[in-house]
Amino acid sequence: LTLTKKTMTHPAKSVLVFGVYLTLVGATLLFIPNVFLTVIGVENTSEVWIRLSGILLMALSVYYIVAARHQLSIIFKVTACIRCTIIFFFSAFVYLQMMEPIMLLFASIDFAGGAWTYFAMKKEGTW
Repeated sequence: LTLTKKTMTHPAKSVLVFGVYLTLVGATLLFIPNVFLTVIGVENTSEVWIRLSGILLMALSVYYIVAARHQLSIIFKVTACIRCTIIFFFSAFVYLQMMEPIMLLFASIDFAGGAWTYFAMKKEGTW
């Protein structure tokens, strides 16, 4: 009897890491939202919208984690494309003074994660 452990592919790992990242950001927004708001230079609030954003991010993170665990490569392709576009939207929002420039850090994380997934898939020949 041999026990084999199925290893996760590199694209799946990149999506799993992004799912965990979304879980952490979502939990921060849900439980200690004003810490996040202070970091990005936005006035603290007691309104519920920021906590709802946290719940939505945590719910979204479940899709990424499940996709990674089940090797759903179509999701990997879609998320790689979408995450690479976020930086353009955030850049426009910063340019239009609709958000603080610190938000480009988060957009950069999205872009880097999307690029990681894309190049991992390219390397494996699954793109």
